[in-house]
Amino acid sequence: MINRAIIDDKKIKQIFQYIDTLPNSKQIKMMFRLSFMGLRCINFCYLQVSDVCNDDGTIKSIIELSADKNKGKRKAKYYFNTSTVKELKKYIEWLRTQKKVDSDTYLFTSPKTRKPYLRNSISRIFSHIYNTFGLQCSTHYGRRYFITETLTSGVDIATVRTLVNHSNIQTTANYYNTNEKLLSNVVEKIKI
Repeated sequence: MINRAIIDDKKIKQIFQYIDTLPNSKQIKMMFRLSFMGLRCINFCYLQVSDVCNDDGTIKSIIELSADKNKGKRKAKYYFNTSTVKELKKYIEWLRTQKKVDSDTYLFTSPKTRKPYLRNSISRIFSHIYNTFGLQCSTHYGRRYFITETLTSGVDIATVRTLVNHSNIQTTANYYNTNEKLLSNVVEKIKI
């Protein structure tokens, strides 16, 4: 089944190194980073500078997306760790060297059309990259990885549900990949 692969940190590092060799690597790498922070393709494909930057130009650690940038036509809130904020800052700085940037500028645009990537185009890019590593994954893999990693690290499922904007906790549970690391962590907590 698609997205059931379990990719270790070493493989993720290799994927990011491979992305560095591709044309348009900065955009692709930032989209991958956002997917690994739990965002859906629909959340990041139409992101604009105003979505991720405060009025003073600093990067937001919490972004609030309008209903047109989220599944189910509901508003959504996503939280970024320090590393993602730092990478977004570098990305915006790079973007400013490429074109005139204002609050309405889209973060990710096709080099051919200069318009925001279509979700299908992003899906093809992600699939190609994953296929290069023998993986059958889609743009949603990063989201699954985020859910699995947060749950494995001990975050309760209700909190994870909130972080990924699921309306039903069962949906969050369906994304979760049980793995050896989790099972080992659970039995280590048993004190006899």
